[in-house]
Amino acid sequence: AIMVSTSKRFLFGCIALIGDIAIISHSAKADQVYFVDGGEHETSQEYPEHNIFILNGTTLSLVNGISIVAPSDGKDGEEAVRVEDAFFHAKNGLISGGLGVGGSGVTVTTNRNSEFQAKATFEDGVTVHGGDAIRQTTTRGGDAVQVLHAGSEAVFKGGVFTPGAGCTVQVCGQPTSTGNSVQV
Repeated sequence: AIMVSTSKRFLFGCIALIGDIAIISHSAKADQVYFVDGGEHETSQEYPEHNIFILNGTTLSLVNGISIVAPSDGKDGEEAVRVEDAFFHAKNGLISGGLGVGGSGVTVTTNRNSEFQAKATFEDGVTVHGGDAIRQTTTRGGDAVQVLHAGSEAVFKGGVFTPGAGCTVQVCGQPTSTGNSVQV
């Protein structure tokens, strides 16, 4: 059984269960895909304009050169992958944070009272980009990987990690406002 927890913002969306995956569609631009059953999964499709959430002790492996690209609209979320009290194994593929909103490629976070530790492992075949910023939305580029809260862990065995480009008040792509490859 799958439990999907969502905020009021998404209550009027459409929820579809496909096997052990819950897809919550709430806009024309993006879908949020939740892996929440505590099981082990591998990516089997492309995820353009998606936010992937791995929660509650669940494991997801990025394989077969799959791409996960966050939406470019800040209302749909900024990060491409959120690992919360779960495990993510990026073996190969491409992950890109939200373009235009300076979103993170991957966020790893552990809740205070969780029984699960958040952990992400990155292998040689993976590329992670932070989202680029635009002046109308934000001025700071996104981090490729951000690790939040005590107990969260990221292991880098290889891969390419590129921060998102930032903007000043007048010019985009300035190094002074670029995100980080890894933010801890």
